[in-house]
Amino acid sequence: MGLLYNVIALVFLLQMQNCEASQDVSSSTRSCLDLLKRGIKTNGHYQIFDQTNDRFITVYCDMESELGSAWTLIESFALKNKGVDQIRRHPLQTNAPVNEKTPNWNIYRMSLSQMNALKPHSTHWRVTCSLPTHGVDYRDYARANFVDFDVMTFLGDAVCKKMEFVNIRGHQCAQCTATWWQKINTYPPTIDSSYPNNCQLVATVGAVSSEDNFGFYSSINNKFRCSAGPDSTTNWWFGGYL
Repeated sequence: MGLLYNVIALVFLLQMQNCEASQDVSSSTRSCLDLLKRGIKTNGHYQIFDQTNDRFITVYCDMESELGSAWTLIESFALKNKGVDQIRRHPLQTNAPVNEKTPNWNIYRMSLSQMNALKPHSTHWRVTCSLPTHGVDYRDYARANFVDFDVMTFLGDAVCKKMEFVNIRGHQCAQCTATWWQKINTYPPTIDSSYPNNCQLVATVGAVSSEDNFGFYSSINNKFRCSAGPDSTTNWWFGGYL
């Protein structure tokens, strides 16, 4: 498994070099969605313009997993790296970058200024589990509209928040509410699927005690793809639709 992920990392790096070399960079390119609108339809590393800091930055774009949409990776980490401080303790509205210039699956998080520059050009956010392995089949997946649930400003414990779609271990609902946590210096956005609540998503069947989903991972369930093994990854994205 370790060899496989080393190969994936090498392919990732080669993609980055090839895409950056071939891209005609424009300061009007503010997101992966802008690239999709220009006809770029291949996953890979690209340059977009960060107007907040008046510079170009390298990002990873998913153009292929969901037809008619494009997604910019803002954070990704392997389960074995769940204890890294920037990943473990900080909500998205805290500046806690790691490898922010080199997007990768195993340990990466944008700076707050990068996220803030990207957000106005995004209508949605989503979370996928081990996207390079599973793609998007909507199992162990979450997606919301920023208008309904702004994950960049939300703070709270066990709050029902509106989702466009959410699936945890096969339990799912659409246009429904799910229970979210996010707290300064404590935990990033996460769901505890074992927690009894009044939200519409119910995923308690098959849950382990205090099970964490999509982040934090103090208590893990290997039936959930993001926490299936040490090399499983949790991938956070900002994006939108054509």
